Amino acid sequence: MLNAGQIAQFETFGFIVLRGLFSPDEMSDLGREFDDVLDEAREGQPFVGGARQTVMPFVERREILTQMVADDRIFGTLEQLLGPGFWWTGSDGNLYVGDTGWHADRLQDQTGQDHLPWDLESIKTCFYFDPVDADTGCLRVIPGTHRQEAAEALEPIWRAGLDPDDTRYGVSGPEIPCAVLDSRPGDEAFFSQGMCHASFGGKAGRRMLAMSSIAKPTTDEHVDFLTRVYSRSIWALHPADTWVAHGSPRIRGMVQPLVDLGFHTTKL
Repeated sequence: MLNAGQIAQFETFGFIVLRGLFSPDEMSDLGREFDDVLDEAREGQPFVGGARQTVMPFVERREILTQMVADDRIFGTLEQLLGPGFWWTGSDGNLYVGDTGWHADRLQDQTGQDHLPWDLESIKTCFYFDPVDADTGCLRVIPGTHRQEAAEALEPIWRAGLDPDDTRYGVSGPEIPCAVLDSRPGDEAFFSQGMCHASFGGKAGRRMLAMSSIAKPTTDEHVDFLTRVYSRSIWALHPADTWVAHGSPRIRGMVQPLVDLGFHTTKL
């Protein structure tokens, strides 16, 4: 469980990294399932590295990955940061190719302009199955940009992305001041989806699993916004049928509010 200092770090800077959260044996088992889902999506064909491969939803497709989400190390951490009754937004498994550039993952409605209300926190949880650092594609974040004032000052980044060669801030994309979150298998990063993040220098095929959750909506504005996002999305906020009927109260609890709103399930 997180201590007071770790919670303060997340609230102030917008991220926290938990080192060695999963053991080497656990990562080996999870990695086999991760690779199997992506191989299945490619119908057994080799990954050639010409373009990023993404599968959504992802953890919902395998029970071992689902159990990982229900584990205290993930679920309990999210509950501390988002509060009880948080909702599941979705998950994706990726084989990345090249740089991602600076951007933010703030949910947007169908206009592409109206974004997630600033008073509704959302978190992306991610980890890599291979060692990554500043030169090999690890996650980089700009601390504090989960807060409205800082994010709006960097609107060219989170609204449309910043090309690596754009020097409007006097430096290139990889030189933007930031926190570099090097990672080893078993490390887990939790960061606010409103904050600016990127990765540079990674090899083709680097493996990353991402999971997204959102605090329980408390206003009509929150619900109306999420309904608009749902209406334009193929996967986000579409609960998997395997989770709606799952035996774990934690798993069902994250998606039942979506069903109650009439959001259609995804059949896996």
